[in-house]
Amino acid sequence: MGFLNITKKSMAIALSAQLVLATQAVTMAQAEMLGTDAAISKYTALNNRSVLMDELQREDVRAEMIAMGVDPAEAEARLAALSDAEISTILTQMENDSAGADILGTLFTIFVILLVTDLLCLTRFFNFTRCVR
Repeated sequence: MGFLNITKKSMAIALSAQLVLATQAVTMAQAEMLGTDAAISKYTALNNRSVLMDELQREDVRAEMIAMGVDPAEAEARLAALSDAEISTILTQMENDSAGADILGTLFTIFVILLVTDLLCLTRFFNFTRCVR
């Protein structure tokens, strides 16, 4: 009887230890609140990446890349390797560097140039200026 009790106790201890270790080894799921900004930034990053990929798929862009000696497949691979912050920076530069986007500044520059040339008697564009002689 003593041998049977020792076997039962050792089996119970072994199974208990295995149960404790099995429950401790499983990683615990951690839940935390996901803010709206975090959720939106994730989808914005995906959208930004797809916008740039769509730009690379355009025929005129592909033709220009090939003319410059850039392999379109390599450009796509490099674009896929960029971080979200780098893609955001590229899109910001693309928005800010648009050709002809600063119409007001361009018109003001032309006005100043014509005004100075009128004052120097090189042109006669404005009626309200007088030549400086």
